Amino acid sequence: MRVDERQERLLRAAADLTGETLTGFVLAAATERAEQVLERAERIQLRAEVFARFVAAFEEPASYMPTLRRYSKKRSPILAR
Repeated sequence: MRVDERQERLLRAAADLTGETLTGFVLAAATERAEQVLERAERIQLRAEVFARFVAAFEEPASYMPTLRRYSKKRSPILAR
């Protein structure tokens, strides 16, 4: 990984303060950030009123969908293993 002089000084100083190697420090920081990004990607945030509409939609009776019924009876174009 390429870093400029300022970044390297900053990373080395932080690694020294924590008693970690530069590699260990960078991997720990990158892992923590990756966990945050993945957690955010897996979570859906809705305002209370939007969530209420979402829940209400699930409580409504199912509507008849002829197109969906027709396709559900067709053989899949994906070969079964």
